[in-house]
Amino acid sequence: MKKIVVINNEFDKKKFLRKIKYYKSFFFRNCKFKLESNIKDSDLEVIITALNIKNRKERITFVYDSACKKIDDYNMNKNICGFINGKCYTQRLNDKINGCCRKCNHQSNNGCTTSNLTCKLFNCSEVCKRIRTIKYEDLIILKCLSINNRIILKHDYFSKREDVLKDLYLNSLILFTFRLIYRTLFKNLDFKR
Repeated sequence: MKKIVVINNEFDKKKFLRKIKYYKSFFFRNCKFKLESNIKDSDLEVIITALNIKNRKERITFVYDSACKKIDDYNMNKNICGFINGKCYTQRLNDKINGCCRKCNHQSNNGCTTSNLTCKLFNCSEVCKRIRTIKYEDLIILKCLSINNRIILKHDYFSKREDVLKDLYLNSLILFTFRLIYRTLFKNLDFKR
């Protein structure tokens, strides 16, 4: 069965975005979505592609990678944190380097070694005052995820991409909380004296 999504104006777009939670349900499991639109919006095409992926793990991975790619493309060749000599806007007055990422285990000389969507979405108040950044609400592709997955994505800082995807696959807030506490207490603390 084929479902043709027709979007001719902003009202149709908003109506479609409200119906995403129904389109990703099991009622549309055997449905192939096709977009017919007068509006040139790459986000709509990515959402249709995500809705056509019927395997849950593949869809979550696609949505996660698409959101990361959108943020990377937007921030390409921009020094949004204003790094000069390893110090950001807010850290220039202090002795600390690497700004918000200084406590992350995945930080290297070339930047972050993992692709963490939550870290990419975080910007301090100083950066938000100086430059327009992508916010969580700007990534409409995330509507293809469940509410639990969106909550997990908002709070899974300093984790590897694989760990974040594992949390999203499990889709359990309780298990996510225990994994987060474990990572915080046992992996980030140095018990040597």
